[in-house]
Amino acid sequence: MKKNVLFKDRYGFWFWLRWIVWFAGSFIVSAVFWTMLMKNFFHEITGPELQVTWAVSVFGSWFLLVIPFMRKKEQIWKRLNQDQERAVTISFQGAGIFIGLWIAACFFWSFSMRPAIRNYGLDREWTKNVFITWLVLLIPFLIWMYRRADAIFRRAHARQTYAPRHKSIYIDLKGRRLPKNIAEKLKDIPETLPGAHLVHVTLKNGDKVPHVFIKFRREIAGIYGREELGFEAAEITEIRGIDPKEFPAYEESKWLRLDGPDRDLHGQN
Repeated sequence: MKKNVLFKDRYGFWFWLRWIVWFAGSFIVSAVFWTMLMKNFFHEITGPELQVTWAVSVFGSWFLLVIPFMRKKEQIWKRLNQDQERAVTISFQGAGIFIGLWIAACFFWSFSMRPAIRNYGLDREWTKNVFITWLVLLIPFLIWMYRRADAIFRRAHARQTYAPRHKSIYIDLKGRRLPKNIAEKLKDIPETLPGAHLVHVTLKNGDKVPHVFIKFRREIAGIYGREELGFEAAEITEIRGIDPKEFPAYEESKWLRLDGPDRDLHGQN
């Protein structure tokens, strides 16, 4: 029984055990991979240049391999909002590209200058070429990072300063509550949204009112395309579902929400 509980806890003991195993195992995998690859290209990993290339490649790859678990941990703890999640994702992507370009520059010049690499002291020409290549490759990356960061800032600013443009009016619950016979008819009409219907209604005087939004088959929650409600729910005699092809193009300014005391949001009085 205890074993089942341990396995069912997605973010408990087994999650952290996997984290520890992956944390250590990914380093070993990274070290073995780059050792085999570089020996295939250079036969021996000798000289400061190749040793630096090996170290940067191993530790950089290891960091990239543990990023998924680092992201999962933050998502589990839910310490970040949507904008912060985007910013963290971009920062990890940036770190990955930053490290990847450094590895590429080291590997390229180590291979190109292999005959000149000595077993003692860093070759000045190798060091200069690696840094210059890395910095040149960083230019488009920095432009990309700036644009992504700017987009995140603009999106966050727009959401945080957003002010609803829909209209709302006070309507007593009695004026919003559907007659029982009309509410029963809604059972045969497919829901537009979970727990909600967008319908056309006909009133006692014969007027037809389109795009009435009803929640939980009990009350009118809003209406689209009108400045005021202009009738009470008790005046409705017929109700008809709307084909999705008849849905209007949504504009928030045309939405009229009905507010009032005892708002029936959960299908209860």
